[in-house]
Amino acid sequence: MLGMLSPYARLLVLLDYDGTITTHECNEIVLQRFTGDSWRVHEEALHRGRIGHAECLRRQIALLQEPRSTIIEAMVSAAELAPGLAETLATLSAGGARVAVVSAGFREVIERVWQRERLSQAAILASELGTSRPYRITYNPALGTCPTCGPAACKGAVARTLRSAGDTVAVFGDGHADLCLAREADLVFARGALATLCASQNITYHPLGDFRDALATVDATLQA
Repeated sequence: MLGMLSPYARLLVLLDYDGTITTHECNEIVLQRFTGDSWRVHEEALHRGRIGHAECLRRQIALLQEPRSTIIEAMVSAAELAPGLAETLATLSAGGARVAVVSAGFREVIERVWQRERLSQAAILASELGTSRPYRITYNPALGTCPTCGPAACKGAVARTLRSAGDTVAVFGDGHADLCLAREADLVFARGALATLCASQNITYHPLGDFRDALATVDATLQA
């Protein structure tokens, strides 16, 4: 134990959703199902640095023609939790950590997955999917603006707002959208594109596999 009382009281945990909390990129699964390979053009533009992550997702979501309820249901159905997530969230909650999901994904989807899996409480700072075609995304107002992410789409602002003096900030992510968040963190757990970006920009990170292993690293850091 890190202490007899509230061992994680000064710990702020910020988690991406799609591809981080989940084992797969649910958005990509749904886009592939409903649009074929059309979404990949925009994904390639993102990876080549031609557009930002917010513009990429905006273009991809605009391709969808299915009823909104069908899209939401497909995204919920595609969600499979990453190993150790549920146990880690329960431990963090019991220990007094503040936990927030910071995602460009859709609030309605994340809330339904949270309820389905009976996960420990967390703040959900996520986007809203429009109600009519072409579908539009409204990012959570807690997100900020930066040259890389674009207007009202930068997760880094969330860390700066929620962090209190003396906090340890642990960030979990997998994509381009998580880079600014990683820059604000004391501990970064990354997989996928975020791991590549961190390596290229000399941001220290821990490879993200099982969340229970990540929690052990958090514990060791707090004890140091």
